[in-house]
Amino acid sequence: MLWGLPKATILAGMVLAAAATHHTATGTMTAYDPATRVLAIRAATGSTEFHVAADARAWLGSRRLPVSQLGAHVGAQVTVAWSESDGMRITHTVRLA
Repeated sequence: MLWGLPKATILAGMVLAAAATHHTATGTMTAYDPATRVLAIRAATGSTEFHVAADARAWLGSRRLPVSQLGAHVGAQVTVAWSESDGMRITHTVRLA
């Protein structure tokens, strides 16, 4: 069925799939602002800010943590899965160690 599609359609699908690529970042959480939903992480390569999505989930080990409680864990090791949209790094998953 794939072979019946025009090459431009196949190429557009590949470009969209590449744009939705998720990355991970690991470091020390230096700040979380619940009003703006901005999470700051410091890693060996420098500091980075991530916008925490409205539907984001936070995890403390294997236990789910309300996103509103992230600020209480400043200084903890954290891993975020993020993607970029309109020049902003957006995370939907935050894992605290």
